[in-house]
Amino acid sequence: MPSPVLTIAMPFYNCAATLELAIRSLLNQSYGDFEVLLCDDGSDDQGLAIARSFEDPRLICWSDGRRLRLAARLNECIDRARGRYLARMDADDIAYPDRLAQQLAFLNAHAEVDLCGASAMVFGKQGRPLWRFSPALEHAGIARSPFRGFPLWHPLWMGRIEWFRHWRYDESAWLAQDQELLLRSYRESRFANLPQVLLGYRRERVTLYKLWRYKLLHIQYVCREPEAASGTWQQLQLLAISAARFAANCVAHLEVFERRIGHQAARTPTVAELQDWRNLWNLLSAWYGRPSNETFLPSSLLQSSPDKQERA
Repeated sequence: MPSPVLTIAMPFYNCAATLELAIRSLLNQSYGDFEVLLCDDGSDDQGLAIARSFEDPRLICWSDGRRLRLAARLNECIDRARGRYLARMDADDIAYPDRLAQQLAFLNAHAEVDLCGASAMVFGKQGRPLWRFSPALEHAGIARSPFRGFPLWHPLWMGRIEWFRHWRYDESAWLAQDQELLLRSYRESRFANLPQVLLGYRRERVTLYKLWRYKLLHIQYVCREPEAASGTWQQLQLLAISAARFAANCVAHLEVFERRIGHQAARTPTVAELQDWRNLWNLLSAWYGRPSNETFLPSSLLQSSPDKQERA
C-alpha cells in the first residue's frame, strides 16, 4: 500500500458524542490522499466502537487501554505517520471541506514555512456560531509576544513530518502542550496562518478552573525559557504562580458561559461565513443521521460587538 501524502493525528479520549461528526468532516474533504490515525487514549465510553465502525481504509484505529494523555499519544502518532506532512485534528471539531487542500497548497508554495494554521469558526451547542478566530498571518505577528502565547491553534496545525519528529511533544505537559512546543521551537522555525476559516472549533463549556490550570502551566513553561530565567523574571515567576493558584482555588466552582472573555483575535463573522458554516453543519448533521436542530442567530450576532475569550 503506497504511503499517503498526509497523516492526520487525532487521538481521542471519551469523545463518543462528537467523534463521528469529526471523522465524517475528514471523509468530506476535497483532498483525499491521507491517513487518519485514531489513537484511543483509554476511553471508557463508546468512542472506540465508533472509530472502528468506519470501513474506510484511510482510518487507522488502535487502543492499548491505557491513559497516557495527549502529548504522549501525539508522539505515538508521529512515530507511526507515513505521510510527508502531518496535520492535527481534535475529536470534537469539524474540518471545512477544503481545509487539507488549502493548507497543503500553502506549504507546497512556501518551503520556508514549517507549520501553518488558519482561521476558525468557534461554535457552541447545536452548531451555534459564536465568533471568528482571526489570528496574525505571518511569523513575526504570531511570535510577537511568545511569553503571552502564540495565536496558532493546535487543532489547525499542519507541517512537514520532519519538523514534528525534530521537536516532538513534551510528554510531561498535560495541558498547553502546543504552547510549550511553540516556545521551544519558534526561534528556529517559521509559522504562518491562512486567513480562510478552515475549522469549526467546538466550545460548548469551559470551566474557569481549567482555564487557570492552563495559564499556570503556561507560566511554568515560560519561566523555563532562557530569556525568562534571570533577573526579575524569577521574582515574577513566584508571584504569578502564587496568584494563579490562588485564583484557581477561588473560582474552581464557577463556569465560563458560552461567551468569550478577552481574546484579541476574536472577530464577528461575515454573513457569507455564517452561511458557509450553516451549510456545512446541516450537511454533516444530515449525514450523521440526526436532525439539524438549528439555533443560528446571525442577525443578533452581527449586531453585537464580539466579546473576547482566551482558549483554555
